[in-house]
Amino acid sequence: MLLAAIGLLSGAAGAAAQEWTGALPALAPALRACLAGDPPGFATAAEALPGGLVAARIQRGSTMEDCLARASGEVLRRQARPDLPAAAPSAPAFFLERRCADALRVEGPGGAVLGWLAYPGC
Repeated sequence: MLLAAIGLLSGAAGAAAQEWTGALPALAPALRACLAGDPPGFATAAEALPGGLVAARIQRGSTMEDCLARASGEVLRRQARPDLPAAAPSAPAFFLERRCADALRVEGPGGAVLGWLAYPGC
């Protein structure tokens, strides 16, 4: 499994969720690359790795996928994860487009909108 060794993506919760959502401005280029071409898709977890890499868990409909990308935004590998359940409706998630009235804008340098932090059930 592509990302099985990563604690955050293999099931850790709570504080780990806060850590990845707090790092969204730095993770956003990789997440945007992993989500490219699929605005309804969203990231349910992400983690910066050594070597300028980012591991992300992506949900497309009810299908889960692991994505490995450079922090600069180049996808290196994807792996379908049919063995994983969909994210909980209230789990934090990163979206390319605003889907909820209470979504939080994720901003980059100069206030550029990089995406939105919300939850799958909105």
